[in-house]
Amino acid sequence: MKKLLVLVVSLILVVSMVGCSSKESSGESKDGKDVITVWTFPHYRENKETGQKGYEDHLKELIADIEKENPDIKVKYEILSWEEGDKKFDIALNSGNPPDIFFSVMQPKYIKTGLAVPLDKYLTQEDLDDIEPFAKNNFSSDGKIWAISQWISIHTWGGNKKLLEAAGADVAKIQKDGWTWQEFYDISEKISKMKSKDGKKVYGFATQGKNEETFTHLMRNNGVVKSVSEDGKFHWNDEKAVETLNFMKKLMDTGVMPKETAGIDEQKVIDMFTAGEVGIYGRTGPYQVRFNDNRNKEIDAGKTKGEKIDFVLLPFPHNEGEKEVATGGGGGMWLFKQKKYKGDKHTDNAAKVLKYITGTKSSVTAATMFIPPARKSGQEMYKDLLQLNTDNGQFIKRTLDYVVPGAKLEPELAQKQDQILNDGIRPKFQGFLAGELTPEQAVKEWSEVAKNVLK
Repeated sequence: MKKLLVLVVSLILVVSMVGCSSKESSGESKDGKDVITVWTFPHYRENKETGQKGYEDHLKELIADIEKENPDIKVKYEILSWEEGDKKFDIALNSGNPPDIFFSVMQPKYIKTGLAVPLDKYLTQEDLDDIEPFAKNNFSSDGKIWAISQWISIHTWGGNKKLLEAAGADVAKIQKDGWTWQEFYDISEKISKMKSKDGKKVYGFATQGKNEETFTHLMRNNGVVKSVSEDGKFHWNDEKAVETLNFMKKLMDTGVMPKETAGIDEQKVIDMFTAGEVGIYGRTGPYQVRFNDNRNKEIDAGKTKGEKIDFVLLPFPHNEGEKEVATGGGGGMWLFKQKKYKGDKHTDNAAKVLKYITGTKSSVTAATMFIPPARKSGQEMYKDLLQLNTDNGQFIKRTLDYVVPGAKLEPELAQKQDQILNDGIRPKFQGFLAGELTPEQAVKEWSEVAKNVLK
């Protein structure tokens, strides 16, 4: 009798679990609400000393608002780790069961699965007018918009205003009008003749040498925006690539940039800059303004030792005769359906959530990091927090007008580009920085790799 009772109870539990699983998989919670899943990342953390809320705190507030306005919706979110998050999402996507909303950069491979949902039908003309052109262009493909950005990550150089002005630089003019390679060299060369407070050499310019990022920025400002274009052509194979490497070689040969750049990582560059041993460095972004402000406050409070820095954002210099090109990026919130489709109403509800957590009020997440919100209305709402009336703020506004997205490559071509980077450009660029290859040899060798990969 006991065995029979145990068996009956077990069967009831199994049926109950199957029923719950069925409801959850159909997008419905136990209380009948439509469950919308959101996967994102820890973009910034709480700072108790300054009272700054963390990204998760702001996300919770947005979710509470959307649930209050829509009592039939329940939002479940997960903050993924930067190390494993993309892998976890790829597994879910490949199994046909991705979350409804996911934060990611532009990925044409997502579109190819047929599970990504274009957002055009959910965006009003007011939305389209409100979102910065770059944010729309960055996530456009085949005439459709596939994600909505909360912010635009602008890549810039950073500078010590005191050292720049000591070298005769008109910082406000540079931020307003840009500067050429020669103008940048003349200023950084003067800085490289200075000594730090501790008597150490000051470099005019420093950058990490672990990858080709700085070379990419200089190439873009030498008229070559993409290494591999959407038509499968390789563009870092001519005299402009050699010219750009020669410019970097000149910086190292004359002591403007450390000869040991090949072994310098990003943290080392920042340490040198905060120690007053570097006048200009690459790369950074608007977020560094907030970090520098906080550091100066800590120095005033006696919590941190060092000299305060008047930090300025600087544009990438452009070669004479070429246009200044700003580089930017940033992820956005994507909308997905599942292989076992949960219905149009579920997708519409998920789109409603996506629009809210990327709407005007969500711009606080960008403003907290001192990064320009993708929505113009958000820039206006948080203009004081963004300090848009300052020289750095005005520079950010100017930069938004000419930031150019990278190539949007089909999955197969994107894999080939990665192979070219890993097998050709990065090792050869490292060889160039170490003095083992001339500019001509480096370009010739990585171009041969690209030719074999793209044939």
